[in-house]
Amino acid sequence: MTQIIDCHCHLGSGHDYQQSITKQLKEMDYFNIDKAVICTVDKFLAVDNKKGNDFILKAARQFPNRFIPFATANPWYGKKAIVELKRSINEGARGIKLHPSIQGFLLCDDLVYPIIELACEYKLPIYFHTGTPAYSQPMHVAELALRFPEANLIMGHMGSTDFWIDAVPAAQLSSNIYVDTSWSLPDKIRHAIDSLGVNRVLFGSDSPLSSYTVEMGCINATSLDENEKVMLFSKNLLRLIGELS
Repeated sequence: MTQIIDCHCHLGSGHDYQQSITKQLKEMDYFNIDKAVICTVDKFLAVDNKKGNDFILKAARQFPNRFIPFATANPWYGKKAIVELKRSINEGARGIKLHPSIQGFLLCDDLVYPIIELACEYKLPIYFHTGTPAYSQPMHVAELALRFPEANLIMGHMGSTDFWIDAVPAAQLSSNIYVDTSWSLPDKIRHAIDSLGVNRVLFGSDSPLSSYTVEMGCINATSLDENEKVMLFSKNLLRLIGELS
């Protein structure tokens, strides 16, 4: 049976939602999700980075076979952001999550360069929320990818909802851009695979902001052969976090 890894979900209490560890695991079990990348939420993305990172790192230590932690730090914190990310990486973070609209920066601004340089140093992927004007557009990801060709950048949600039409053209500009499937209909997923290659497409749910019912439904409605399922569901992410060559 194909292993399924969700490349992006949230744990914690947000402004208008919450997702507990117990509920996340229950939903993963129901939909046969083996593992999930976990990220912190809202104010812990924007302000209280250490508390948010500590929460997901603790959850990953409690359930090491189920959770893969991605740390965050607001780029506006400058050197403090780098210190916090290094601390989180040393304590087990396997990637970095940035959310330009919540953290208050333009995705392609040089404010974010030190974090990308850090990710390159540690060979970690960075997941960027995209799709929110004007902070986080697919072409911003392309600009960063061209400037940092050694970085592995995940274009979260493929620019949905406002910039979905730019997602594939932007990703075609640089081979170090990956996309995830959250908030994407089957024809969009198929188009990304056909245009970029299945090795650059990751399954993501954005749970609980979206649901596994919707996201797995869209994947199951996409025409995928067995190799495409293996790549999309697990191998691509495992390669990005260094577990596959």
